[in-house]
Amino acid sequence: MKKRLALLLSLMLLSICAVRRPEDTGIAEQAAETASDFTAVIDTKEMVFTFTSRELEGTYEAMKAVEITGSGATAIASGSGVSIQEDHILIAKEGVYVLSGEFNDLCIVVDAPDTDKVQLVLNGASLLSASGPCIYIRSADKVFLTLPEGTESSLCDGESYAVSDGDTAIDAALFSRSDLCINGRGTLSVTGRSKHGIVSKDDLIITGVSLQVMAASTALDGKDCVMVNGAALTLTAGSNGVRSDNAEDENRGYVYLLDSTLTIDAQSDGIQAETVLACENTTLTITAGGGSGSSLRNADGSWKGMKAGSVLYIGGGSYAISSRDDCIHANGSIHIAGGDLTLSSGDDGVHADDTLTVAGGNLNIGKSYEGLEASKLLIRGGSIRIVASDDGLNAAGGADGSAAGNRFGRGMFSNGVGEIEISGGYTVINASGDGVDSNSSIRVTGGVTLVSGPVSNGNAAFDYDGEATLTGGVLIAAGASGMAQNFSSAENQGAMLLTLNRSQSGSIALLDAEGHAIVSFTPENAFQSIVITAPEIQQGQTYTLVSGGSIDGADENGFARNAAISGGTVVSTITMDSLLYGSGGFGMRQQPGGMWDRQPGGGGGGRPGGGWGRPGR
Repeated sequence: MKKRLALLLSLMLLSICAVRRPEDTGIAEQAAETASDFTAVIDTKEMVFTFTSRELEGTYEAMKAVEITGSGATAIASGSGVSIQEDHILIAKEGVYVLSGEFNDLCIVVDAPDTDKVQLVLNGASLLSASGPCIYIRSADKVFLTLPEGTESSLCDGESYAVSDGDTAIDAALFSRSDLCINGRGTLSVTGRSKHGIVSKDDLIITGVSLQVMAASTALDGKDCVMVNGAALTLTAGSNGVRSDNAEDENRGYVYLLDSTLTIDAQSDGIQAETVLACENTTLTITAGGGSGSSLRNADGSWKGMKAGSVLYIGGGSYAISSRDDCIHANGSIHIAGGDLTLSSGDDGVHADDTLTVAGGNLNIGKSYEGLEASKLLIRGGSIRIVASDDGLNAAGGADGSAAGNRFGRGMFSNGVGEIEISGGYTVINASGDGVDSNSSIRVTGGVTLVSGPVSNGNAAFDYDGEATLTGGVLIAAGASGMAQNFSSAENQGAMLLTLNRSQSGSIALLDAEGHAIVSFTPENAFQSIVITAPEIQQGQTYTLVSGGSIDGADENGFARNAAISGGTVVSTITMDSLLYGSGGFGMRQQPGGMWDRQPGGGGGGRPGGGWGRPGR
């Protein structure tokens, strides 16, 4: 059969027409459902993020259908347009074709004119092809593979075969050279034992269905795009879970997931888009490269949860990702507008080579080397919690090259490039390296940022190489004193850098003259210095620092604002002679008796804000 099928494919006339969506003809294709306005947030060029009515409906006209019934190695057809051969079933023109029964070593081949739309309906069909693909779509304008509600169908190819059509290797259980839409409300199980599960060399659209794919290599591959709407997908892949890899056209190679549920276990990347990857209101569970517990040492490859070549967007939904490499990665920019994200990474929680924006959602990074990393990092909203073995927030120039070694991209960033802007959100960081670290500048204009920083003097809870400006917001950063820095300038409110002679643990609160806690925080790590800023800190006012008090209404982080306090030990009284206390050569050190006084240096000197100068990191 293998030789006969190879001969059949090689003799077919090549008649492919790669028609872009949504240029579908026919009345049923005209109505379209428009995607949300996330395209106003990110640059999607000329990409299409809509679904046609026919793609979404998943129905068919039974009265006009040709019935094809399989019985092992034989089959019968009830109408025209079908040619049943010894080793394949050829569909040569537009129409609706309903397949039921068992098809053993009978490959379904669609070779219709490039103006024709063909609908294949799997009505409880089982296709097993030991020596090639189960379905090969060689030519058509577009093919709909429809799964009626309540039906279960399956495709399974052979463990080893070599089938080609010209320069194209036909290497998937379901292989299409035309646009392919899998729709309906039924269930389809696909096993790609030789290589891939489902491949489309044009668009791959999936709506409504329940789809399970197990593949030796990539589970789903749509070269021009992969778009999923309202479907439930379970993918197990020896390589990538979902991939769109058109690198020749900047308007193609994208992945869009909407209102769907995907569970992906991939040995390489969970989802890989050559250009844009966008997700809205989707439940996504990914294990990539064995998960975050797998070693990164001396390894080559890519094991990211979600990866985009240009832009990655997340808006709503639930995301649980455990990855050997970055959980979420873009070679360009990332925009997180919403959703509940639970991330565990062997490298970065979220990494963007260019700009990373968090504007909303709940982001919990329970394990990472660096939590959020980008050349430009913008925290505008949302709730963020980070546990990092190195930096919590890291802004550095250059690209993360996923290089082999102790961790991906280590040492690849340039000095003097990197911006962090915090204008909103509620961010909690527990970092063994720097808590908030920029190779250039930090700007805080709003939000709440709480940092449990390092205990090692080689790192700091608040760290920058250029300048750190302050105009609003709350920031409390507690950590080691050796590299401690305050803001370099402040407007509207003050900031203080306090440095101890010995480390301390437990809660801290800053009180105003009336004895109310302006802000409070319980760092998770021991600390020897602390940076505090809040709108209530003003020049000419006196404040009291208290440890160990009980704060009324404090949250799980010990954080509260303008709250009542009871008990505690007074550590120091601070008068703000200017808006910066501990900046420009003055900090505070604790004397042996537990009192505090001003001393030159403030935990260092030599850089604006009282930190130590040090060579590029």
